[in-house]
Amino acid sequence: NDDTTLSLFCDRIWSVYCALHPSSPMCQKKSVMPVQDNVDVPMEDAEHSSRDEDMDAVPSGPARSPEHASSNADSMAAIHTLPVEKDGMSMLELVSAMKNDAEMQKRLVAHCASLVEETVLHNDKQKKVSELSAFEGEIAPIDASAYVRRILKYGGCSPCCIVIGIIYLERLKRVVRSVCLTSHNFQRLFLVAVMEAAKFLDDFYYSNKHWAEVGGISTKELNRLELEFLFRIGFNLRITREEYDMYVEQVIDPKVQDDSESKVGMGEKVPSFCDVSSAASHFSAPV
Repeated sequence: NDDTTLSLFCDRIWSVYCALHPSSPMCQKKSVMPVQDNVDVPMEDAEHSSRDEDMDAVPSGPARSPEHASSNADSMAAIHTLPVEKDGMSMLELVSAMKNDAEMQKRLVAHCASLVEETVLHNDKQKKVSELSAFEGEIAPIDASAYVRRILKYGGCSPCCIVIGIIYLERLKRVVRSVCLTSHNFQRLFLVAVMEAAKFLDDFYYSNKHWAEVGGISTKELNRLELEFLFRIGFNLRITREEYDMYVEQVIDPKVQDDSESKVGMGEKVPSFCDVSSAASHFSAPV
């Protein structure tokens, strides 16, 4: 009946919580109901017994070895979208995959810092100038790579926000072709890009006042720069995981990242394309 179903659902949710927070005082007071085997099933429900047994296994999911789960994660596209009964990820497996994925993004920070540093030095050497005068200023008192690490350390953002900030800058360049990172503007331009990534993607982020202190500018100036940046890119902050992975593989870390590292345990990646002609060229190319 409905009461029994609701009770089972609540027990399963509690099991997941206590598995993720074993030291919680609440979990120590309330023992998690163990999964019982060999439960008698009424004759009229015999045809559903197999399904019920799988459901009783939540949150650990269907019984399978770690090797089996890993192979499925690598071979089945979008496995994290499948229900547990269809051999998809359990809640614990999904949480583990997400944590592993987050750890993998940390190694990209050094590559991003190197990329920004090389870009600034190259543009300074070419004496390039951006037409976005609002972001121009005195030569930054810190080199670009150290500035990237400073933003990550004091900005409190996820490592992936550094990558997405660079993607936002590329979107800005498609609108304003003369935009380029130089020693006169990266202090403001890169700061705003990463701040917008943190605001759009992270669950928790700091205020503009804090970000202004990180970047060494006033809050009033940062507020003005933020508005100009957003209007320039048309408030286009959405990004898909496929677009993110493609950028990482092709631009930031093409040499270090191999096939095994390009998968994060959530299925095969589907290529994304910025326009129809790029997609047509990809699929019409000889194998």
